[in-house]
Amino acid sequence: MSKFNKANPRASRGKTPNSKPAGAKRHVMSLKERQDRLEARRALRLKEQKKVLREQAKQATIAAETEKLRVEGLLDNVKFSDFISKNVGKKAINVIKLLNSPQTDDKIAAELGVKINEVRRILNVLDSYGVARYDTNKDSKGWLTFKWYLDGEKLTELHESAITAKADNGYKLPENCNDFFYCGRCYEEAKVILPFDAAYEATFKCDGCGKALKQLSKEEARALFDEEAAQSAGAVSASV
Repeated sequence: MSKFNKANPRASRGKTPNSKPAGAKRHVMSLKERQDRLEARRALRLKEQKKVLREQAKQATIAAETEKLRVEGLLDNVKFSDFISKNVGKKAINVIKLLNSPQTDDKIAAELGVKINEVRRILNVLDSYGVARYDTNKDSKGWLTFKWYLDGEKLTELHESAITAKADNGYKLPENCNDFFYCGRCYEEAKVILPFDAAYEATFKCDGCGKALKQLSKEEARALFDEEAAQSAGAVSASV
């Protein structure tokens, strides 16, 4: 029977279940073993990070596709698409559809097969309504590049405003502009009035015929819109 030393339990005879045999040495990891363990931990962390990034990318793709379908739904409304065509331009619908992801004006022009000045004019008019936004960056040569994208919330607000407007008030001028321009030759067909920024971008020349644009005050621009609205309403009444 083992004796127990009350004063010094460690001196007691016998061994506890966890005691190590005499002469046992603690294992010391080699440098390679430590490097291998660290590498395994890094690989595990990287794997987890990639998993998170894949999930984020998946969610972003789903959100972008959902927003794209929502925007297309807004543009499918006949009254709204007519509003955009008359107030911004006939090709504005196609430009808006491309803005579901950030785009440069030259890329949009190439995609649609139209002049870059026409795309810039449309983008500037959309910007005046708050629908299009842009970020600026410098390229490798130090030149500023503009990437345009859609403000879906503002597009929704404009959509609601357009489809709830009365027939004689279907045209809307940007509130933050007092100087407008139009082409006397092409207006009858194009029905486009440009805010100052868009006209400036077009060097105050018509994209269609190249003639100099004529300036209008906000009141004169509104009068043109009201005249067009009255003609449209008369045409509708005559066809009933």
